Amino acid sequence: MAPTYFQGNSRHPRHVSVGAVLMNDKGEVCCHHFKTKDLKGYWKEQGLDDFYLLMRKTLEPGEPLEHALDRGLAEEFGATAETEDYIGSIQSHFKDKGVEVEKTTLYFLCKVVSEDASKRTGTDIETNSLVEWHRPEFLIQRMKEQAEKYGRTDVDESNVLEKLEG
Repeated sequence: MAPTYFQGNSRHPRHVSVGAVLMNDKGEVCCHHFKTKDLKGYWKEQGLDDFYLLMRKTLEPGEPLEHALDRGLAEEFGATAETEDYIGSIQSHFKDKGVEVEKTTLYFLCKVVSEDASKRTGTDIETNSLVEWHRPEFLIQRMKEQAEKYGRTDVDESNVLEKLEG
């Protein structure tokens, strides 16, 4: 059986992911927009509706960060990008079988080279989202609102986006 130490579960209560702030020439950020009718699996079970997330992908054992980032962009957005900078990280928590799992996501600023949501290669729940481009200010406000609404730290990526303004 393959190691699962990056994938955050009750046996290994730590989860490591990479995230992308994918920007276009207009200064907009690519994101997932989940609506209640499109939710399946984990997100539906969590009782969430109408929320926004950046691209984030769990590291596979032995996978370089850059590979996970490229894989995530292709699977979740149908995108390719140039990685420009490491922005920072967010630590959040979620529960797996009653055990609190600590999740660390490392975020990178990426400049879009190409994007076509119809070419998504993923098979996970992120491929059920709408892929949208928004100004960072809009996403910062929405992410703060959804974190407060749901009482969850794992749906608030606003502080990463706030670093773009600084």
